[in-house]
Amino acid sequence: MADTQPLNDRLHTAKAEEKESNKPSAHNDNVETQSVSIKPAVGLSTAAAKNQLLELLDSDHTRVLIPPHFDRRSRSLWAILGVTIATIALLLVDGGYTLAKGDPKQTRGIGSVVEAALLLVSVLVTYWVIVHESKLEMRELDMRLRAISQEIRGWTGIYADLRTPQLPTVTTYTVLRDGVWRDVPTLLLVEGDTIALAYGEAAPCLISLRTVDKALNGETKFTLDRGQKFTSETMRTWHPSACIPKRSGGSGDRNAWDPSVAGHSTLTGRILFHVRATPLSNHLVQISLHHQRTGRSVLQNQMRVVIRLCALRIMPALCITALIANIVIYGVVSAKQESHYGMGVEVIIGKTVYVMFPFACTVLWPVLWIVSRIFTNSCEVVLFDTLQRSKTEYEDTDNIDEFDVEALPPTKDVTVGIGAIIDRMRWLWWNCDFRTLSRSSNLTETLGNITVICSIDKEGTIAEPFCTPEQIVVPDAGDDYAILDVGEQQVGTEIRTFIIDEGWEKFLPSLRPLGLDCSLSTSAHKLGKGNMNVTHRRHNHMHRHGKVLPSQDTCLCRIGKAIGFTNEDLSRYSKLKEIDVFAPFHEATDALVAKDVFCAASFTSTVMQTEDGPGTLQMLTDGNVDLVLGMCLDYFDGSAIRPLDDHTIAMYYSLYLNALQQDLQCLAFSYRPLSVDTDAIKWPGWEASTADTPNAQGRFIDLHLSKAALQAALDEQSSASLVWAESTGSVEDAGTSVLSKTAPVETTVGIKDKDLVVAMDKPTLSEEPDVKDRSASKSQTADSVNSSRSNNNENDANEQTAQYDPDGGHERFGFSDGDSQDAATHSSSLDDLPDHLTEEARKALLRSKAKFSRPMRSDETLGLDYSKAQLEHLYSEEDMLRDAVSEQIFLGLATFAYDPKTDVCDFIEDLDIAGIRFVYFSRASGRQSKAFAERLGLETDWNTCILLSSATDGIRGDGYIEDHDIKARLPRGIENIRQHLEEVDDIPLQISLFAECTPASTREMIKISQEYGDVVCCIGSALKDSNTLTFAAADLAVGVEPIPHFNRVFYGGGQGSLGAAMAQHPVDAVPGDDAAAAIDSAEASAVALRSAVLSGHDMANDGSISTSGALVTQYALGAALTCIPCPLFLQHDTSLYMLMQVISEARRLVGCVQQTAIFLACTCLALAGVNFVAALCLLPPVLPGYMVLWILWVVAPLLGITLLFAPHDENIMSTMPLRNHAHMSDLPRFSVYAAIRMLPPVALTLVVYVTALAKLLDGSPEVGHLSSVLGRKDWLLLSPRDQWAVLAAQTYAMVAFAFHCACVSSTLMFRTRTWLEFVPVRNVAWVVGSAVSLVLTFALAALLLAFGDAAVAHVRWYTYVLAFAGPVVLLPLQDLCKLHDKKKWTRLQKLAKLEFKTKLGLHSPL
Repeated sequence: MADTQPLNDRLHTAKAEEKESNKPSAHNDNVETQSVSIKPAVGLSTAAAKNQLLELLDSDHTRVLIPPHFDRRSRSLWAILGVTIATIALLLVDGGYTLAKGDPKQTRGIGSVVEAALLLVSVLVTYWVIVHESKLEMRELDMRLRAISQEIRGWTGIYADLRTPQLPTVTTYTVLRDGVWRDVPTLLLVEGDTIALAYGEAAPCLISLRTVDKALNGETKFTLDRGQKFTSETMRTWHPSACIPKRSGGSGDRNAWDPSVAGHSTLTGRILFHVRATPLSNHLVQISLHHQRTGRSVLQNQMRVVIRLCALRIMPALCITALIANIVIYGVVSAKQESHYGMGVEVIIGKTVYVMFPFACTVLWPVLWIVSRIFTNSCEVVLFDTLQRSKTEYEDTDNIDEFDVEALPPTKDVTVGIGAIIDRMRWLWWNCDFRTLSRSSNLTETLGNITVICSIDKEGTIAEPFCTPEQIVVPDAGDDYAILDVGEQQVGTEIRTFIIDEGWEKFLPSLRPLGLDCSLSTSAHKLGKGNMNVTHRRHNHMHRHGKVLPSQDTCLCRIGKAIGFTNEDLSRYSKLKEIDVFAPFHEATDALVAKDVFCAASFTSTVMQTEDGPGTLQMLTDGNVDLVLGMCLDYFDGSAIRPLDDHTIAMYYSLYLNALQQDLQCLAFSYRPLSVDTDAIKWPGWEASTADTPNAQGRFIDLHLSKAALQAALDEQSSASLVWAESTGSVEDAGTSVLSKTAPVETTVGIKDKDLVVAMDKPTLSEEPDVKDRSASKSQTADSVNSSRSNNNENDANEQTAQYDPDGGHERFGFSDGDSQDAATHSSSLDDLPDHLTEEARKALLRSKAKFSRPMRSDETLGLDYSKAQLEHLYSEEDMLRDAVSEQIFLGLATFAYDPKTDVCDFIEDLDIAGIRFVYFSRASGRQSKAFAERLGLETDWNTCILLSSATDGIRGDGYIEDHDIKARLPRGIENIRQHLEEVDDIPLQISLFAECTPASTREMIKISQEYGDVVCCIGSALKDSNTLTFAAADLAVGVEPIPHFNRVFYGGGQGSLGAAMAQHPVDAVPGDDAAAAIDSAEASAVALRSAVLSGHDMANDGSISTSGALVTQYALGAALTCIPCPLFLQHDTSLYMLMQVISEARRLVGCVQQTAIFLACTCLALAGVNFVAALCLLPPVLPGYMVLWILWVVAPLLGITLLFAPHDENIMSTMPLRNHAHMSDLPRFSVYAAIRMLPPVALTLVVYVTALAKLLDGSPEVGHLSSVLGRKDWLLLSPRDQWAVLAAQTYAMVAFAFHCACVSSTLMFRTRTWLEFVPVRNVAWVVGSAVSLVLTFALAALLLAFGDAAVAHVRWYTYVLAFAGPVVLLPLQDLCKLHDKKKWTRLQKLAKLEFKTKLGLHSPL
């Protein structure tokens, strides 16, 4: 009802309900309330909590700066910088000397000075860009914290209701804010908060128990540290008296930690604590300590190897060789030819400096690298946003066979505009990318080389947030049971549940009461009128009183529909009372803890009123198997109510244990018919309610059973004064108890006729529900059921339906086909049956105690479980309800499992094709982890699971104890993984499943994988604060919304101006049926308002964490703080296939960048080689400095940029990614490829230069005599005609080299595809880029030749042929290199796939 009210009305209503619930009740309830004076818990306001968080985030102590990837101590960097500075100095010396000594004036001296100035400017520009980029990268994480601070500052205090069950992947706490109890994420808690902790929950930080005094001063000794679980044993240690449930009519002090005493009875069962520290403070400290920059990517390491080769080997070798050669030439050749000694500067310095010049020009290439990173990151981010906003489905291409195991993964057909990419680039150039952390995470390079994708969570991330029914177990005739498989299918927008097994209708007599229980007591909607598509969380109050299993918090109305109940059937019932039973000090809870399930055993009982009359009631129960079975003495097999003896209960308990081993959650169902004199009930809330006005609050009941109480019950079974809630086993004082006033208890095991009539004649159990669309056999089954029901006292069990043994029906419970009977018989052994579930113990506890419900032997009370006389003797409603939930009739079991999300299994399968290993880190035991891994499609046979918990922990037992679990030598414990890898084998790097993981062991395993070359992408819940450090340890982290209808933080300066728009659409004020529409409306309003505030600002390019709107709730802020290290963030309904498409694009971009880097490096080396050969031949430089600058700063980058637009290779997602180690192991082979590829351009450029120069010089010397002619001339005395002749020849050489560069670039779009396999004109960007570069080069050449007096007409035709006919030789050589490389690459790919798929040591029993 609160969900349909506006936010302000809801606050007032909640406070009014609190006041109403705290009023003293009738009879003796007011005695205790008046005797205690404890101030109610007040808590903090949202504004006060915000101030504390902002003070922490805005302080200088929380600054997190990441060292940039640029290594300023790199020897390669200093080598290139040294060469550049030396080149600038030598150019100035050579230019100044040439200008001073040249006669006539040598114009090349001016060129040398200009070239030196350009190099100096490039050094300064590069330095500024590097410093600017390093600052932006270093401050990315810190700016993200500042952006979150702005969002918290603008938060309007909207709190959203959780619409899923309590999940382990969502760490929230019940916190008192603004006088209302809210679900608040851990990282939004602050010091001074009051939280209501449930048994089994872990402390979010240092917390202290709320006591009458000293607790607020921080002096109490009852505290819990961060991560410490609050268990019943903790409370026993602190306050033994708190373990004894007090009667409402008793006397004595009540405890201040009890929410009902503090004024909050709706949370009775929880314990009040004070928060002593702010969790965010420790969270930020841990981030600053553990978060380091992402290691160098594979591409960066490859480029580092190539740069070292060029800068530390090739460059020094060429420069030193050129210097020595020029010295020899000047000292020997010139001396013999009696040349002028003044040209020594020109020969030694000038010719050497132009060999160094191409390497000096690379000082500007870091800018090109940064631009390319910004471009590729922009492409990835824009694509990611586009895919996340797109509502289309992922589809296979038309030519893909769906049965092809090597088929490529499906994709979305989306279009990414170049305008959006350019806008994003412009934004990234000037701003910190605090939204995707693209700089510090090496976003594109990391995505392009991912080798491992690991999931550290299950519920809500790779599995659905709601557990789904797997199987139903109902009693059958002959002390047997039937196991029915349950499935789900999508029908339009609705998910329908159905029973898979054929002929299941024969079990309808047993299924009907269980189906009615599922339909009524677990309903998430108004009875008979609900919309089941919005949410399937129960609308009960169990989660307010304590921590429950997700299966207990999930609506099961679909099971009722599958059995046949319709809305019309359910409309006959009205909810009268909800009884929420918890037993934190019960042996059932200890049994759960032993199974590593940390929550109190509990069940919920719903008292339903039918149309038969106010006194005819049905109590339907579901909950913990251990606890529910302990409340039952009989079971219903579809025809009669039979005693639940030790053999039968052991049989069901064994099924329960086997279900837990299979990673299934299990619920038990029971019922009890009640006949109550409702007119005599003196407590409020027992008035008849309708479907439109259900009861607003559940009644909390605390059950207690210790070993002492159990022993006392067994010893004093016939005594009427045994105290049900006594923890020490002592007998309660008869003066204060009404137990002595009751009649002795009947201890017979037989079934009373009245009980049988009440159980069988109720319309809910005996009348056939309206099951639509059934076959003809359905009606036949119904007739047989009615016939058997009319003679239920006469029919024998053998007349019931035959034993049901469906194929595979027992697999979930640990049984195989064909041996169900033997397995059931064996499993029903009494060895594993707990003491409190034995028949003797149950009778002692349920019948030997004072039984308020025993009918008085008088006519007026005949047939009533609770008569007026009995009700008058009861102290409180709690006493009556505690008694009412006992002596129930067992109906059956249901198991539940977490199904993988849509496409997850296919996604994992396609990862295998792409050479990416999927790893699941599970918190559960090895057996349970394997069960879920099998649903994911992971390998679960021999040697496929490693336990990361230590054998000495004592948490999980001995580990590998089953023969079928382990046959090889596997390491146990994270501390033994490294030793195993060094001394045994690499199985830990091959398997896909790790069990019994903690956050610390998960982080350590990720680091081990990285040490062995894996690039790890981590997927986890965005609302689990312990994931943050694991996110920080991975190379790339992806936060996933674990719950639907999630509202994300919209980074971009806070939401102060948007508060009015958001206040109009508070999430928790939206009716359940209209929640999705209201959220869409609110987000649309926020987007429109933001567009108005940020005029002209693209939604996809403003640095926001999401593009879905500005509606911010506490979950959005908590997720933002948890995902501080996460570059990417997936919405709940986003398919993981989006990662595949993003990875595919990243692989393409990384390959393009590699080819571009190869092209630029080859161009630089070719230019250096051309001038080096010219120096050895006594010729002027083939290309002067400004032409080299034109080639390396204009032509080559322009052609290289076009390579970034190469189309997708259809096989890109079936190739094995490179591991991040042993980089460029085939460097000699690649060096040979580079030499062969650039040899034709070098040779042809030299030939064009020599032939043109020979025809343009005075006298037109022969080509063979050109060296001797120029060697005898003093270059300082060259005539203007000779100067222009050299310039014209250099211009011809520049045009030829630029043309050949364009030809070479056309062959570098793909590594292994030949020119014929992919015609480069299909790359439109390359066509445009090459045309522009050639046109600009021709324009520059025309400009240079226009003002000279060289007779270009003298240049012979073969010079032009050589300049432009080079592709005839060049292209075949390029393809020959590719074919040879393809042969080697294919062999390496096959070897990598063989190693990836043939995992030595796995699947082996030895």
